[in-house]
Amino acid sequence: MNKTAPKTNRSVLKYTLFGILFGLVFPVLATASEILNHAMAFSWQTITSIHSNRLIWIIDSAPFFLGIFAYNAGIRQRELLEQAGKLEQLVEQRSKEIIRQKLFYEALVDNNPIATVTLDQDQRVISINPAFQNLFGYRQEEVMGVYLDEIIANPERPQEATNITRMAWEGSAVHEFGKRRRKDNKLVDVEIFGEQIRVNGNRIGILGLYRDITAEKEAQEALSASEERFRIMFDDSPVALRMEDYSLLKQWLDENYHENISLADYAEDHPDFFTYLAQLPKIIDLNDATLWMFGADDKQEMQNFLHEILSSESRREALIIVDAMRDGKTTVETELIYNRLDGKKIYTITKLSIIPGHEKDWSRVLFSNMDITERKLAEERLTYISLHDIMTGIYNRAFFEEEMSRLSRSRYYPFSILVMDMDNLKKINDQYGHQTGDIALQNMANIIKSCFRSEDVIARIGGDEMAVLLQGLDAQGVANAKERILEAIKAHNQLNPADIQISISIGCGTATMAGESLTDIFKFADERMYEDKKKKKELKKISL
Repeated sequence: MNKTAPKTNRSVLKYTLFGILFGLVFPVLATASEILNHAMAFSWQTITSIHSNRLIWIIDSAPFFLGIFAYNAGIRQRELLEQAGKLEQLVEQRSKEIIRQKLFYEALVDNNPIATVTLDQDQRVISINPAFQNLFGYRQEEVMGVYLDEIIANPERPQEATNITRMAWEGSAVHEFGKRRRKDNKLVDVEIFGEQIRVNGNRIGILGLYRDITAEKEAQEALSASEERFRIMFDDSPVALRMEDYSLLKQWLDENYHENISLADYAEDHPDFFTYLAQLPKIIDLNDATLWMFGADDKQEMQNFLHEILSSESRREALIIVDAMRDGKTTVETELIYNRLDGKKIYTITKLSIIPGHEKDWSRVLFSNMDITERKLAEERLTYISLHDIMTGIYNRAFFEEEMSRLSRSRYYPFSILVMDMDNLKKINDQYGHQTGDIALQNMANIIKSCFRSEDVIARIGGDEMAVLLQGLDAQGVANAKERILEAIKAHNQLNPADIQISISIGCGTATMAGESLTDIFKFADERMYEDKKKKKELKKISL
């Protein structure tokens, strides 16, 4: 604009000067004509006298009016030139923009990884991009002016391609999946997009896009096969499996739990805490083995019972598992005790795994429960047998000696020991048989158990010999315990006169301070027991 301004201004000046000069022609011609017509001499006086005529005055104003007219014409011409300059610049800019856009879209199409084809109004190929060439194997010159559906339609379903082209031509936005034929006649799985090409509202062709989804489809088929195998394994597994959604539990903990202690410790002082948390998980799926293990009929019944299935003995362990999950562990395995719907307890090895991809929200947690109830009961039975006397049900000598060894390292004194022996077991066995003798021993054990606390150690340490190990009981206390036993024996004999009468001898010993050997105290009590038994024999001889 700045470059053309001086040129247009000069043009206005030229027009104005030309108008003035052209206007001067009329006064000159008029003056010359008057001089010639009247045969007047040419002089300044003659010219002055001629211009005294008013008509000549009007002619003399011609340069002024023609100058103004020419000036306006120059202005108009300048405006036209300026408009022409602007138009030229606009055309140049538009041309450059069109060329730039054309190059941009050509580059965009050429570099597009999706196979792209354009069709004219007769559905013939106008252009294809390199991705189309790579996908279908055709070169540009091979397909120019060819009907697209004739070369790439699936020969098994040719009408499918025709219908898609027709839908796009009629204005529908097409998005389909199917198979299309390559130049080598191999079929390829593609995702298909079709759209009208419109310019200024007029339909001029069709744009087609084909995305190769062969790898995706193979992966999807492999995934579907894998999911089917997993479903079969899940459903048919003899191990109880269930998938739960723990996201509500995770969300509640993140938003509400800000204590500085573990969940397990917090629940010790808040009995309802575990019950509330146990109601938050939701069952997503489970197999038949789970329904059978817990005695539930279906998933809904299992969901209704979910917050109660964990036995009270294992609730702390369950909260420890949740603490481990909060610390980032994704797999935890431990032993847990569950409740069946019928109230029976189940001992299990439980493995909890957060499914990969769900570590942040715990929305997929897999539980596997292996029932070890029979094994656990067998272990408990073996443990019981190894520690107890089978006939009487009280502890055996091995456990009694182990407890003496353990308590000998304790600093909490005193300790007391009672050693007891049945006086007449041999006579009972000889007279009534060993079965009756066994019953007498069982009665003796039951009587002794009734005189002590459950935590006191009562053991059968020999054929007819029993002992009691008492922590925190001094000499007077153990003497009182001895009297309780004798009174209990007396009461039993009185209440059961028809049964074999029981008689026992008892010896006591007490360790009052650290350093005193419990083994020595046991020997001392055993000696006192034999002394008691000896006194009874001597009294019996005297009475005879």
